[in-house]
Amino acid sequence: MKLPPLNALRVFLVAAEQLSFTRAGDTLHLTQGAVSRHIQSLEAHYGLQLFVRQARGLALTPEGMALLPAVRDAFHRIEAASDAINRRSRELRIKTSPSIAARWVLPKLAGFRARHPELIVSMISITGFDPNFKSREYDISFQASLTKEAGLVYHRLRPARFIPVAAPALFGNAAPPAPAAFRDYPLLHPSHDDNFWQHWFALAGVEVSGNLDAYTFDTLDLAITATLRGMGITLADESMIGEELANGSLVALSDIALQTEWAYYLIYPQELADLPSVIAFRDWALAEFAEAGAGG
Repeated sequence: MKLPPLNALRVFLVAAEQLSFTRAGDTLHLTQGAVSRHIQSLEAHYGLQLFVRQARGLALTPEGMALLPAVRDAFHRIEAASDAINRRSRELRIKTSPSIAARWVLPKLAGFRARHPELIVSMISITGFDPNFKSREYDISFQASLTKEAGLVYHRLRPARFIPVAAPALFGNAAPPAPAAFRDYPLLHPSHDDNFWQHWFALAGVEVSGNLDAYTFDTLDLAITATLRGMGITLADESMIGEELANGSLVALSDIALQTEWAYYLIYPQELADLPSVIAFRDWALAEFAEAGAGG
């Protein structure tokens, strides 16, 4: 059966709830005559009366009473779905590692919100290299990555380069040590998974053997925070400590940088490439964080 006109159903709903064509017209910004014509078209569609006039005003016929809850429920469902769609178009869900969140994104996120106040921003902090958009819990990922998966768009932001740093207070009045003397101080590992210090010492031409006495952390940000507290020397990604190097709370102990196989990327599914919130964040992030010449 052909469905009745949606506008006529909307007019019916308001008129049935108010039992007045005049008040329905005021609510819908229609004349009483326009409301009456919509109701007449609906009654013609069904071949039945939906309203009857009584001395005290309008009343619904049994058919009108049967139709009202179905129409009310249908419009509530449409409104709820529309609200969800409108919210989704204004929502931006960002996945990032704890260190990128703390060291890159959060210090500058207020600037993004000031530029796009219409967006609802949420951030999920997850460690690991896997973008994993299968759950659809986020729209865009700001993370380190080794490989590229099909169906995802990758924007390379910058390589990961680690340099040895410490808080000046760690050495008291002594001069900062040469690389060969680093082991006289606690060495802080910024990862449970990578042998950063072994690789860096090899790059610096310093022979080391046995286990390195160290604290081990599961995020770069924790290792940097511990270093700022004077707990030892760590290898820190130089892109995450620019402010600390500038204000002197950390000092670089060598210009020898360990560059990892992985790099930092902005990643999102191909099907979200035209989503306005993703476009807005992508353009902002590339302008704020991409190293010159980093490429796509």
